[in-house]
Amino acid sequence: MIRQNILQYAAETKVKSRAYKNFTRGINSKATLCDYTDYLRKFMKFHKMDENYDAVVKFETIEIDNMISDYLDSLIDRNLKGITQRAHLMGIERLFIMNDCIWHKERIRKSITQDDEIPGGNIPITTEEIQNMLQCTKSIRSKAFIHYLASTGSRPAGMTDPILRMKHLEEMLHQKKKCYGIKIYDGSKSGYWVFLTPEATTSMDRWFQYRKTNGEEITSESPIFVTIKKTNTKNVHLTDENARFIMYDLIKSSGLHREKVSSTRYDKAVMYMFRKRFNTILKLENSVNSNIAEKLMAHKKGLDGTYLQPTREECFTEFVKAIPELTVDQTQRKTIQLEILQDEKDILKLKLAENKNLEDQLKIERAARMQFEKEIKQTLAKLREEKLTNWNSK
Repeated sequence: MIRQNILQYAAETKVKSRAYKNFTRGINSKATLCDYTDYLRKFMKFHKMDENYDAVVKFETIEIDNMISDYLDSLIDRNLKGITQRAHLMGIERLFIMNDCIWHKERIRKSITQDDEIPGGNIPITTEEIQNMLQCTKSIRSKAFIHYLASTGSRPAGMTDPILRMKHLEEMLHQKKKCYGIKIYDGSKSGYWVFLTPEATTSMDRWFQYRKTNGEEITSESPIFVTIKKTNTKNVHLTDENARFIMYDLIKSSGLHREKVSSTRYDKAVMYMFRKRFNTILKLENSVNSNIAEKLMAHKKGLDGTYLQPTREECFTEFVKAIPELTVDQTQRKTIQLEILQDEKDILKLKLAENKNLEDQLKIERAARMQFEKEIKQTLAKLREEKLTNWNSK
Protein backbone atom coordinates (compact mmCIF):
# COMPACT_ATOMS: atom_id res chain seq x y z
CA MET A 1 0.00 0.00 0.00
CA ILE A 2 2.82 2.42 0.89
CA ARG A 3 4.57 1.72 -2.41
CA GLN A 4 1.37 2.21 -4.39
CA ASN A 5 0.84 5.57 -2.67
CA ILE A 6 4.37 6.67 -3.61
CA LEU A 7 3.85 5.63 -7.24
CA GLN A 8 0.62 7.61 -7.35
CA TYR A 9 2.40 10.60 -5.80
CA ALA A 10 5.16 10.30 -8.42
CA ALA A 11 2.67 10.24 -11.29
CA GLU A 12 0.86 13.32 -10.00
CA THR A 13 4.03 15.30 -9.14
CA LYS A 14 5.58 14.72 -12.58
CA VAL A 15 2.72 16.75 -14.04
CA LYS A 16 3.14 19.62 -11.59
CA SER A 17 6.93 19.89 -11.34
CA ARG A 18 9.44 19.91 -14.19
CA ALA A 19 12.33 19.40 -11.78
CA TYR A 20 10.71 16.27 -10.36
CA LYS A 21 9.89 15.03 -13.88
CA ASN A 22 13.59 15.35 -14.74
CA PHE A 23 14.38 13.47 -11.53
CA THR A 24 12.32 10.46 -12.72
CA ARG A 25 13.86 10.27 -16.21
CA GLY A 26 15.75 7.05 -16.82
CA ILE A 27 14.36 5.21 -13.78
CA ASN A 28 12.84 2.00 -15.14
CA SER A 29 12.35 0.14 -11.87
CA LYS A 30 9.27 0.98 -9.80
CA ALA A 31 11.11 -0.14 -6.67
CA THR A 32 13.97 2.27 -7.38
CA LEU A 33 11.56 5.11 -8.12
CA CYS A 34 9.77 4.51 -4.82
CA ASP A 35 12.99 4.39 -2.80
CA TYR A 36 14.51 7.48 -4.41
CA THR A 37 11.28 9.45 -4.08
CA ASP A 38 10.97 8.48 -0.43
CA TYR A 39 14.52 9.68 0.29
CA LEU A 40 13.90 12.92 -1.59
CA ARG A 41 10.60 13.67 0.18
CA LYS A 42 12.24 13.22 3.59
CA PHE A 43 14.95 15.67 2.54
CA MET A 44 12.37 18.22 1.37
CA LYS A 45 10.30 17.81 4.51
CA PHE A 46 13.39 18.34 6.70
CA HIS A 47 13.95 21.70 5.01
CA LYS A 48 10.21 22.52 5.16
CA MET A 49 9.98 22.88 1.40
CA ASP A 50 7.41 20.11 0.86
CA GLU A 51 7.05 19.62 -2.93
CA ASN A 52 8.78 22.80 -4.09
CA TYR A 53 11.35 20.95 -6.25
CA ASP A 54 11.46 23.63 -8.93
CA ALA A 55 12.66 26.18 -6.37
CA VAL A 56 15.31 23.91 -4.81
CA VAL A 57 17.09 23.23 -8.10
CA LYS A 58 17.57 27.01 -8.62
CA PHE A 59 19.67 27.39 -5.46
CA GLU A 60 23.34 28.35 -5.64
CA THR A 61 26.12 25.82 -5.01
CA ILE A 62 26.79 26.92 -1.44
CA GLU A 63 23.09 26.67 -0.56
CA ILE A 64 22.83 23.14 -1.94
CA ASP A 65 26.01 22.13 -0.09
CA ASN A 66 24.64 23.45 3.19
CA MET A 67 21.23 21.82 2.70
CA ILE A 68 22.74 18.39 2.09
CA SER A 69 25.28 18.76 4.90
CA ASP A 70 22.60 19.82 7.40
CA TYR A 71 20.44 16.86 6.39
CA LEU A 72 23.38 14.47 6.78
CA ASP A 73 23.98 15.87 10.26
CA SER A 74 20.38 15.04 11.15
CA LEU A 75 20.92 11.45 9.98
CA ILE A 76 24.07 11.21 12.08
CA ASP A 77 22.13 12.53 15.10
CA ARG A 78 19.71 9.64 14.55
CA ASN A 79 22.68 7.22 14.70
CA LEU A 80 22.11 6.01 11.15
CA LYS A 81 25.04 4.08 9.72
CA GLY A 82 27.20 5.36 6.89
CA ILE A 83 25.72 2.91 4.40
CA THR A 84 22.22 4.20 5.25
CA GLN A 85 23.34 7.82 4.89
CA ARG A 86 24.72 7.05 1.42
CA ALA A 87 21.44 5.38 0.47
CA HIS A 88 19.50 8.51 1.49
CA LEU A 89 21.83 10.65 -0.62
CA MET A 90 21.05 8.70 -3.80
CA GLY A 91 17.57 10.16 -4.23
CA ILE A 92 18.66 13.66 -3.20
CA GLU A 93 21.67 13.76 -5.51
CA ARG A 94 19.64 12.51 -8.43
CA LEU A 95 17.36 15.55 -8.23
CA PHE A 96 20.35 17.89 -8.55
CA ILE A 97 22.15 15.81 -11.19
CA MET A 98 19.10 15.57 -13.47
CA ASN A 99 18.54 19.33 -13.19
CA ASP A 100 22.15 20.34 -13.97
CA CYS A 101 22.86 21.71 -10.50
CA ILE A 102 26.41 22.17 -9.21
CA TRP A 103 27.50 21.19 -5.71
CA HIS A 104 30.55 19.64 -4.07
CA LYS A 105 29.45 16.02 -4.21
CA GLU A 106 32.83 14.41 -3.50
CA ARG A 107 33.54 16.63 -0.47
CA ILE A 108 30.13 15.89 1.04
CA ARG A 109 30.45 12.15 0.53
CA LYS A 110 33.92 12.19 2.08
CA SER A 111 32.31 13.49 5.28
CA ILE A 112 30.41 10.20 5.73
CA THR A 113 32.32 7.85 8.03
CA GLN A 114 32.99 4.20 7.25
CA ASP A 115 30.99 1.65 9.24
CA ASP A 116 32.86 -0.53 11.73
CA GLU A 117 29.81 -2.52 12.79
CA ILE A 118 29.27 -6.11 11.72
CA PRO A 119 26.81 -5.98 8.80
CA GLY A 120 23.44 -7.58 9.30
CA GLY A 121 21.70 -10.23 7.24
CA ASN A 122 24.74 -12.45 6.75
CA ILE A 123 23.33 -15.64 8.26
CA PRO A 124 21.24 -17.96 6.05
CA ILE A 125 18.06 -19.57 7.27
CA THR A 126 18.48 -23.28 8.00
CA THR A 127 16.46 -26.12 6.51
CA GLU A 128 15.14 -26.96 9.99
CA GLU A 129 13.92 -23.38 10.46
CA ILE A 130 12.09 -23.54 7.13
CA GLN A 131 10.49 -26.80 8.24
CA ASN A 132 9.24 -25.03 11.40
CA MET A 133 7.76 -22.22 9.30
CA LEU A 134 5.87 -24.70 7.13
CA GLN A 135 4.54 -26.54 10.18
CA CYS A 136 3.31 -23.40 11.93
CA THR A 137 1.09 -22.16 9.07
CA LYS A 138 -2.05 -23.59 7.53
CA SER A 139 -2.06 -21.09 4.69
CA ILE A 140 -1.57 -22.81 1.33
CA ARG A 141 -0.30 -19.55 -0.14
CA SER A 142 2.27 -19.09 2.64
CA LYS A 143 3.53 -22.65 2.15
CA ALA A 144 3.89 -22.09 -1.61
CA PHE A 145 5.64 -18.78 -0.99
CA ILE A 146 8.10 -20.31 1.49
CA HIS A 147 8.94 -23.07 -1.00
CA TYR A 148 9.34 -20.50 -3.79
CA LEU A 149 11.90 -18.53 -1.76
CA ALA A 150 13.72 -21.67 -0.57
CA SER A 151 13.93 -23.11 -4.08
CA THR A 152 14.89 -19.98 -6.03
CA GLY A 153 16.68 -17.59 -3.68
CA SER A 154 15.02 -14.82 -5.68
CA ARG A 155 15.16 -11.18 -4.62
CA PRO A 156 11.82 -9.69 -3.46
CA ALA A 157 11.75 -7.41 -6.52
CA GLY A 158 11.71 -10.52 -8.70
CA MET A 159 8.02 -10.94 -7.88
CA THR A 160 6.93 -7.52 -9.09
CA ASP A 161 9.40 -6.19 -11.68
CA PRO A 162 7.50 -7.15 -13.75
CA ILE A 163 4.73 -8.98 -11.90
CA LEU A 164 5.27 -12.74 -12.01
CA ARG A 165 2.38 -14.23 -13.99
CA MET A 166 1.35 -17.70 -15.06
CA LYS A 167 2.83 -17.06 -18.51
CA HIS A 168 6.25 -16.90 -16.87
CA LEU A 169 5.98 -20.56 -15.79
CA GLU A 170 7.43 -23.41 -17.85
CA GLU A 171 7.17 -27.10 -16.99
CA MET A 172 10.44 -29.04 -16.74
CA LEU A 173 11.02 -32.73 -16.02
CA HIS A 174 13.55 -34.31 -13.70
CA GLN A 175 13.46 -38.10 -13.31
CA LYS A 176 9.81 -38.08 -14.47
CA LYS A 177 8.95 -35.52 -11.78
CA LYS A 178 7.53 -32.13 -12.70
CA CYS A 179 9.47 -28.99 -11.89
CA TYR A 180 8.64 -25.39 -12.77
CA GLY A 181 10.98 -22.96 -14.46
CA ILE A 182 10.14 -19.29 -13.80
CA LYS A 183 11.41 -16.33 -15.84
CA ILE A 184 12.36 -13.49 -13.49
CA TYR A 185 12.62 -9.90 -14.79
CA ASP A 186 11.05 -11.01 -18.06
CA GLY A 187 11.52 -8.56 -20.92
CA SER A 188 14.63 -7.08 -19.29
CA LYS A 189 18.31 -7.59 -20.06
CA SER A 190 18.55 -8.70 -16.43
CA GLY A 191 16.06 -11.51 -17.05
CA TYR A 192 17.07 -14.99 -15.89
CA TRP A 193 15.57 -18.40 -15.07
CA VAL A 194 14.94 -19.85 -11.63
CA PHE A 195 13.54 -23.28 -10.90
CA LEU A 196 11.33 -25.02 -8.35
CA THR A 197 12.23 -28.37 -6.88
CA PRO A 198 9.62 -31.16 -7.31
CA GLU A 199 8.60 -30.49 -3.68
CA ALA A 200 8.14 -26.76 -4.32
CA THR A 201 6.32 -27.46 -7.60
CA THR A 202 3.80 -29.68 -5.79
CA SER A 203 3.21 -26.93 -3.23
CA MET A 204 2.74 -24.38 -6.01
CA ASP A 205 0.21 -26.62 -7.80
CA ARG A 206 -1.78 -26.95 -4.57
CA TRP A 207 -1.87 -23.16 -4.36
CA PHE A 208 -3.18 -22.90 -7.93
CA GLN A 209 -5.80 -25.58 -7.26
CA TYR A 210 -6.90 -23.77 -4.10
CA ARG A 211 -7.52 -20.60 -6.10
CA LYS A 212 -9.48 -22.47 -8.77
CA THR A 213 -11.59 -24.22 -6.11
CA ASN A 214 -12.42 -20.82 -4.64
CA GLY A 215 -13.77 -19.52 -7.93
CA GLU A 216 -10.78 -17.82 -9.52
CA GLU A 217 -10.37 -18.20 -13.26
CA ILE A 218 -6.65 -18.54 -13.79
CA THR A 219 -5.29 -17.39 -17.15
CA SER A 220 -1.81 -16.78 -18.53
CA GLU A 221 -2.05 -13.20 -17.22
CA SER A 222 -2.97 -14.21 -13.67
CA PRO A 223 -0.30 -13.36 -11.07
CA ILE A 224 1.47 -16.35 -9.52
CA PHE A 225 1.03 -14.88 -6.04
CA VAL A 226 -2.10 -12.91 -5.21
CA THR A 227 -3.80 -11.38 -2.19
CA ILE A 228 -6.51 -13.56 -0.68
CA LYS A 229 -10.00 -12.05 -0.73
CA LYS A 230 -12.87 -14.45 -0.28
CA THR A 231 -15.39 -11.95 -1.61
CA ASN A 232 -13.41 -11.11 -4.73
CA THR A 233 -12.29 -13.64 -7.34
CA LYS A 234 -10.16 -11.03 -9.12
CA ASN A 235 -7.27 -11.01 -6.70
CA VAL A 236 -4.47 -8.46 -7.06
CA HIS A 237 -0.82 -9.43 -7.14
CA LEU A 238 1.25 -9.77 -3.99
CA THR A 239 3.53 -6.75 -3.52
CA ASP A 240 6.99 -6.63 -1.91
CA GLU A 241 5.33 -5.06 1.09
CA ASN A 242 2.73 -7.85 1.35
CA ALA A 243 5.48 -10.45 1.08
CA ARG A 244 7.45 -8.89 3.93
CA PHE A 245 4.37 -8.80 6.19
CA ILE A 246 3.74 -12.49 5.44
CA MET A 247 7.33 -13.32 6.31
CA TYR A 248 7.28 -11.21 9.51
CA ASP A 249 4.23 -13.19 10.67
CA LEU A 250 5.90 -16.51 9.82
CA ILE A 251 9.06 -15.51 11.67
CA LYS A 252 7.03 -14.61 14.73
CA SER A 253 4.72 -17.64 14.70
CA SER A 254 7.54 -20.13 14.06
CA GLY A 255 9.71 -18.66 16.81
CA LEU A 256 12.63 -18.15 14.44
CA HIS A 257 15.59 -16.87 16.48
CA ARG A 258 17.28 -13.77 15.08
CA GLU A 259 20.00 -11.84 16.87
CA LYS A 260 20.31 -8.06 16.64
CA VAL A 261 23.67 -6.97 15.29
CA SER A 262 22.88 -3.24 15.24
CA SER A 263 20.08 -0.88 16.20
CA THR A 264 18.04 -1.78 13.10
CA ARG A 265 19.54 -5.00 11.69
CA TYR A 266 19.43 -8.69 12.52
CA ASP A 267 21.84 -11.49 11.63
CA LYS A 268 19.09 -13.06 9.48
CA ALA A 269 17.39 -10.74 6.99
CA VAL A 270 13.63 -11.14 6.62
CA MET A 271 13.73 -12.11 2.93
CA TYR A 272 17.40 -12.42 2.04
CA MET A 273 18.06 -15.23 4.55
CA PHE A 274 16.51 -17.54 1.94
CA ARG A 275 18.80 -16.13 -0.73
CA LYS A 276 21.82 -16.70 1.53
CA ARG A 277 20.81 -20.34 2.00
CA PHE A 278 20.28 -20.85 -1.73
CA ASN A 279 23.67 -19.33 -2.56
CA THR A 280 25.46 -21.37 0.11
CA ILE A 281 23.97 -24.65 -1.12
CA LEU A 282 24.86 -23.96 -4.75
CA LYS A 283 28.43 -22.97 -3.90
CA LEU A 284 29.03 -25.94 -1.56
CA GLU A 285 27.67 -28.39 -4.13
CA ASN A 286 30.96 -28.76 -5.97
CA SER A 287 29.43 -30.49 -8.97
CA VAL A 288 27.39 -27.36 -9.83
CA ASN A 289 29.12 -25.22 -12.46
CA SER A 290 30.22 -22.10 -10.58
CA ASN A 291 29.50 -19.73 -13.47
CA ILE A 292 25.96 -21.05 -13.91
CA ALA A 293 25.48 -20.88 -10.13
CA GLU A 294 26.11 -17.14 -10.47
CA LYS A 295 23.51 -16.99 -13.26
CA LEU A 296 20.96 -18.73 -11.00
CA MET A 297 21.65 -16.00 -8.43
CA ALA A 298 21.31 -13.22 -11.07
CA HIS A 299 24.86 -12.16 -10.25
CA LYS A 300 27.15 -10.52 -12.78
CA LYS A 301 30.58 -12.09 -12.72
CA GLY A 302 33.19 -10.36 -14.86
CA LEU A 303 32.98 -11.02 -18.59
CA ASP A 304 31.03 -14.22 -17.92
CA GLY A 305 28.12 -12.00 -16.93
CA THR A 306 28.02 -10.77 -20.52
CA TYR A 307 29.47 -13.50 -22.71
CA LEU A 308 28.23 -16.61 -20.89
CA GLN A 309 24.62 -17.10 -21.95
CA PRO A 310 23.55 -20.63 -20.98
CA THR A 311 20.17 -21.90 -22.13
CA ARG A 312 17.29 -22.57 -19.77
CA GLU A 313 17.95 -26.32 -20.09
CA GLU A 314 21.64 -25.89 -19.27
CA CYS A 315 20.79 -23.88 -16.17
CA PHE A 316 18.23 -26.49 -15.14
CA THR A 317 20.81 -29.27 -15.53
CA GLU A 318 23.03 -27.53 -12.96
CA PHE A 319 20.08 -26.70 -10.67
CA VAL A 320 19.08 -30.37 -10.58
CA LYS A 321 22.39 -31.22 -8.89
CA ALA A 322 21.37 -29.09 -5.89
CA ILE A 323 17.80 -30.43 -5.56
CA PRO A 324 18.62 -32.88 -2.71
CA GLU A 325 20.01 -30.09 -0.50
CA LEU A 326 17.39 -27.52 -1.53
CA THR A 327 14.52 -29.88 -0.67
CA VAL A 328 13.04 -28.94 2.71
CA ASP A 329 11.02 -31.97 3.83
CA GLN A 330 13.27 -34.48 5.56
CA THR A 331 11.40 -37.52 4.21
CA GLN A 332 11.59 -36.25 0.65
CA ARG A 333 15.27 -35.46 1.08
CA LYS A 334 15.93 -39.05 2.14
CA THR A 335 13.81 -40.37 -0.73
CA ILE A 336 15.79 -38.30 -3.22
CA GLN A 337 19.07 -39.45 -1.70
CA LEU A 338 17.93 -43.08 -1.98
CA GLU A 339 16.93 -42.49 -5.60
CA ILE A 340 20.36 -41.03 -6.29
CA LEU A 341 22.04 -44.02 -4.64
CA GLN A 342 19.81 -46.38 -6.66
CA ASP A 343 20.69 -44.51 -9.85
CA GLU A 344 24.38 -44.74 -9.00
CA LYS A 345 23.93 -48.45 -8.25
CA ASP A 346 22.15 -48.99 -11.57
CA ILE A 347 24.90 -47.10 -13.40
CA LEU A 348 27.53 -49.22 -11.64
CA LYS A 349 25.67 -52.41 -12.61
CA LEU A 350 25.48 -51.21 -16.19
CA LYS A 351 29.20 -50.46 -16.22
CA LEU A 352 29.96 -53.87 -14.70
CA ALA A 353 27.76 -55.52 -17.32
CA GLU A 354 29.51 -53.55 -20.03
CA ASN A 355 32.87 -54.56 -18.59
CA LYS A 356 31.79 -58.23 -18.49
CA ASN A 357 30.63 -58.04 -22.08
CA LEU A 358 33.95 -56.45 -22.96
CA GLU A 359 35.83 -59.18 -21.12
CA ASP A 360 33.80 -61.88 -22.89
CA GLN A 361 34.47 -60.22 -26.20
CA LEU A 362 38.19 -60.06 -25.41
CA LYS A 363 38.17 -63.77 -24.49
CA ILE A 364 36.51 -64.61 -27.81
CA GLU A 365 38.98 -62.45 -29.70
CA ARG A 366 41.90 -63.96 -27.76
CA ALA A 367 40.69 -67.49 -28.49
CA ALA A 368 40.24 -66.63 -32.16
CA ARG A 369 43.73 -65.13 -32.30
CA MET A 370 45.24 -68.20 -30.63
CA GLN A 371 43.40 -70.45 -33.08
CA PHE A 372 44.64 -68.32 -35.95
CA GLU A 373 48.23 -68.48 -34.67
CA LYS A 374 47.89 -72.25 -34.25
CA GLU A 375 46.68 -72.62 -37.81
CA ILE A 376 49.54 -70.43 -39.07
CA LYS A 377 52.06 -72.61 -37.23
CA GLN A 378 50.51 -75.76 -38.64
CA THR A 379 50.57 -74.32 -42.16
CA LEU A 380 54.22 -73.29 -41.82
CA ALA A 381 55.15 -76.71 -40.45
CA LYS A 382 53.37 -78.38 -43.33
CA LEU A 383 55.16 -76.15 -45.86
CA ARG A 384 58.56 -76.89 -44.30
CA GLU A 385 57.80 -80.63 -44.39
CA GLU A 386 56.74 -80.48 -48.04
CA LYS A 387 59.88 -78.49 -48.89
CA LEU A 388 62.13 -81.01 -47.09
CA THR A 389 60.44 -83.92 -48.87
CA ASN A 390 60.97 -82.32 -52.25
CA TRP A 391 64.61 -81.64 -51.43
CA ASN A 392 65.28 -85.26 -50.44
CA SER A 393 63.63 -86.58 -53.57
CA LYS A 394 66.14 -84.65 -55.67
